This record gives sequence, C-alpha cells and structure tokens, in this order.
Amino acid sequence: MTKQQAEKKTVKFETEVSKLLDIVANSLYTEKEIFLRELISNASDACEKLRYVSQTDTNVKKTDNFEIRIHVNEKNKTITIQDNGIGMDESDMQANLGTIAKSGTEDFIKKLGDKKGDINQIGKFGVGFYSSFMVSDQVVVRSKKYDSSSSYLWTSDGKGTFSIEPTEFNMSGTEITLSIKKDEEEFLSKYRIEEIVKKYSDFVPFPIFVNSEEDKKEKKDKEEKEEQVNSAEAIWLKDKTKIKEDEYKSFFNQTSTYYDEPLQTIHFKAEGVVNYTALLYLPKSQPQDLYHPDRKNKLKLYVNKVFISDKLDSLIPAWLRFIPGVVDTEDLSLNISREILQNNAVINKISTAITKRILKEISELKKKKPDEFLAFWKNFGPVIKEGLYEFNDFHDQIFDFSIFHCSEKDEMITLDKYINDYANDKKKIYYISGENKENLLNSPQMELFKNKNINVLLITDPVDEFWMPMKMKFKEYDFTSITKGEVDLEDTKDDKKESEQPKENKDFISYLKDHLKDKVKDVKVSKRLTTSASCLVADENDMDMHLKKLMAANNQTISDEKRILEININHSLVSKVMSLDKNSKDKFSEILYDHAKLMEGENLDDPKKYTNLIAELVSL
Repeated sequence: MTKQQAEKKTVKFETEVSKLLDIVANSLYTEKEIFLRELISNASDACEKLRYVSQTDTNVKKTDNFEIRIHVNEKNKTITIQDNGIGMDESDMQANLGTIAKSGTEDFIKKLGDKKGDINQIGKFGVGFYSSFMVSDQVVVRSKKYDSSSSYLWTSDGKGTFSIEPTEFNMSGTEITLSIKKDEEEFLSKYRIEEIVKKYSDFVPFPIFVNSEEDKKEKKDKEEKEEQVNSAEAIWLKDKTKIKEDEYKSFFNQTSTYYDEPLQTIHFKAEGVVNYTALLYLPKSQPQDLYHPDRKNKLKLYVNKVFISDKLDSLIPAWLRFIPGVVDTEDLSLNISREILQNNAVINKISTAITKRILKEISELKKKKPDEFLAFWKNFGPVIKEGLYEFNDFHDQIFDFSIFHCSEKDEMITLDKYINDYANDKKKIYYISGENKENLLNSPQMELFKNKNINVLLITDPVDEFWMPMKMKFKEYDFTSITKGEVDLEDTKDDKKESEQPKENKDFISYLKDHLKDKVKDVKVSKRLTTSASCLVADENDMDMHLKKLMAANNQTISDEKRILEININHSLVSKVMSLDKNSKDKFSEILYDHAKLMEGENLDDPKKYTNLIAELVSL
C-alpha cells in the first residue's frame, strides 16, 4: 500500500446528503445549464480572493494575471473548469466541499470584517458547486492553496460520500472535472459551452477561455492566439462620466430587440436598504411583441455581474415591459430559483424603486421635451395605462403625465388640465369611448356637449374603458360616460321632463316602448340630441356600450343587456313617424331604432329593408 493510498480519506457528507443533493440537483435550479454559471462564479471568487490577499499581504507576490479556463473533451465525456485563484488545502476541501450550505466565500468575507468593501464576492451560500451533479455522475476536484506546497484530490459521485487524498497538482488554484452523464451530452459541445458563458458570465471580471481537444491540435498547427469568450466589463458598473453615448447605444442594441437609438438612458446606483445598480432605457419604437399575450418584460437580473434571469415577472410591472436594461444587485444569492425570486422581498423593493424612477423620468421627459414625449406616448401610452387597471401605488405618478384627446382642444391634455380649464359644478370628467377621435366627435351623444362647449375626453385606447369605471375618480372628479344613463347638465329652456311633455309626445313614447320592447330596454325623450333623430345609450348601471363591443369582439362572455333608445322629439323624422296612422307606425317606427344603430356604426339585420322604408317614408 502506497503512502498516498494510506492517506486517502473517505468521508460521509456532514448533512443529509441524499436529500439535499436531490434538492440542489433537481429542484433548486430551473435549468441545468446553470451548473456552469455556478462553477465559473466559484472560480471568479477564488481569483478575487487571491487578488485581495496579494494586495494586502506583503508575503504574497502581487498579481493580477488571473484567468478561468474551460476544457471540453468530447471523447472522454468530461468538462474541466480551471482557475489560478486562491486554491484549497485539505481542511478547505473538508469544510467547503464536504458540507452543503457551508460557504467558503461567506467565511472569507466574515474574516475580512470591516474590510469587506475591498473585495467583490459572488457566492454566498455554498450550494452552487453541487449543481455539478445535475449533469455529471462524478466530480473530481484537484487543488493547491496559494501558500501551501501540498495539493489534494476530492472525488464524489454525490451519493453520500466523498474522498480526499494527496495528489500531484503543480499550479496554485483549482481544477474541477465533471464526468458528463449520457443524457446530458449537449454540454460536450464547445459552442454550447461558449453560449452559456456569454449568456450568464459575460461580465465576470476575469478572462474566460474555452477550448476542446480539436482546438488544441489546430492552434498547435496554426499557432493561433486564444480568444477570450467573455466581455469581462460590465458597462453598468462603470463611472457614468466615462461612458460614451455610442457605448450606451451599443449595449442597448446588444441587450434588447431594438435596433435604433434609445430615446433616453437611465443609469443610476442605489445604496441603502437595498443596494443595486440599474441601467435602463426608454425606447423610441415599439417592439414587435409589445402586445403579445405573455407580456414578458425585457429586464435582465444580475447578481454581482452574473446573469440570473431575464424572465422574472416581479422585477418590473408588466405595463413597463417595453423597458430594456439590466439590474445588478449584491443583496441576493446566486443560488436562488426563479420561483423563489418571484416573491422575494429584495426583488420587490428593487421593483418598486425602479418603477418610481422610470415614471419620474417619463414625467421629466414630458416637461422638458414635449414633442419627444408625444411620440413616446403614442407608442407606449396604452401599455403604461394598463397600470391604472392594476391595484398599485403608482396611479398618481401615471396620471401626472397621461394625456387624452378631447373635444374642445386639438392637442391632448392631462386630467389636471381638464380640471383646471374645464371645471364644472357637477365635479365630473366627461368621456366618450370609441374607435377613433373623428367618429366620436360626430357621435349623436356629443351634440349637446358641443353646443354647450363642455369638454369631453375622447377615449380611443381600449384599456381606458377598463380602468375608468373601476377607478371612478380623479381627485374629487367622477369619470362619467356620456353614453350611459341620464344627461345631468342643467336643463335648457326648451328641455322638458317626460311628465311635462304634450300628450301626443307621451303617447308616442308609450307606443315605442311597447312596439320595440323586444329590442330596447326603454324609450325616452332625449336631452342630449340636438340634430340627430335618435341614439342608443346604456342604462346607468349597465356596461358602457363600446366596452361591451370590445369584450364581445374578444369572445368574452357578457350579459345580454338591452339598451335605451332616446329620440329627438323635435326632429323631422320623428315628427313624420309620429304623424302616421297606427298601421303605418307599426311599419315605419323601427326606422328610429335602425337609425340609432347606424349612428353607432353597427350592422343592421336587414339593410335593404331599412333603405326601402326610408325611401317609401320620404315619398309619403
């Protein structure tokens, strides 16, 4: 028996390994490719530790020549990750690799005490290493500590035990070799490994090189210089004064689906209860997936420059999903699943803070660059207003810059402008909704409001029809649809209550109610019509008519509520029908209902019958 064999130790893991390794390897991480991110992060930490030691300990040679190397051997079915960092001795291996959730990084930071601000560490909880067992059935670690002459070999299949023994390993640092499982051979492709490095570890501060057995042969023949895979510089962590506009634009294009220039760059660092850096952009143009049902956001989350996720719904509200950029924090662990992140307190604080900041920047854009804001609002206003439909704390900020078309001005106005310039004793913000501004201005329901110069918001964004009835108020003003219920304006001299109408008018209204009872909920003398013969309105407690159309168009189940027919008792068409005998009334009275439907842009059940009746009535 050799001396080396005699010194070999086979040890049980200090925790319930079978259970914990199963959690780490199968449940903690959403995607198996994460294993490489974790091992690269550990290697980066090892380099960062030695860099720090070399700068603070005069007995250690100062160096900055750190690197991380990944070697893919398809023939042997192995992946090797190597660093020239601080390394491990036997006790380090026992402590850091022998106990799950035992973090060498965390211990190292604790020992630094108040000096921890001088070192940038990625890992915190020490479980990342065990993600190796997601893709491998054996892990071999060889390591030599920077201040030791001895080197050690750690081996485990992740099933309950590990072994530590002396070995020959001449360089300071650590080498981890994974024996890849048969069904995980996609990771034996050099190009797949490079793809993962670029995705997760592009901004790790040390150079990363990837090679394979074939590369070694080719480079030996051609004497080619190795190319670094990662960028190694996170633009968002640079001093803003040293970043050029071209660099911001390049990163904007690199991290998003936008190909033009950003409208505005938002770059800031937050320190306090939660520490993070954010580099965000206001885009100029709409992305193709802006209205995709999935409503995925475009923000990437990093932890100390290591990519975590670009699918984190809780990082930014869905109504700001068009905002691309990155958020980087040191207050999260790398070893946290996306599912846990969705309800994470740190993420929630970051989300609230960056949402407030984005809305503030949009408000400033409106004040300082109104033309650019208007173009931005046309692209993204309907999406931002989805935030008014949600229960959140941002309504006031959104209202600060939200603008709307209106009947009394050509330009769009804010709600504050409506209140200040068009205040009314009724304390109401009147609105009418439809497909476009021009049709709304010509709507019969608008006639009295135009005659009285009462401003009405012209709502053409479908989202407004959902939040306005729910929100109900802006400050002390009620949102009031002019296509629902009674018109509550002051009566004009010519207005008469239905009870005060002449008997012939009341008789005609009673006749219409009975004759059209299968089509309408009620028939009333209109106060809102001045030039049109008739119109349809919803009852006060019913759904607004255009909202009902929208929901029906989207195949949503809605109650079949009949509408109210209002008639202009002074209109010549109404007078003509009123003057007819009973039989003729029965024949021609439905013209008033069809006329109202046409004014709403609706299809008639029998257009030919309608036109024939109109022609016949005119000839009488």
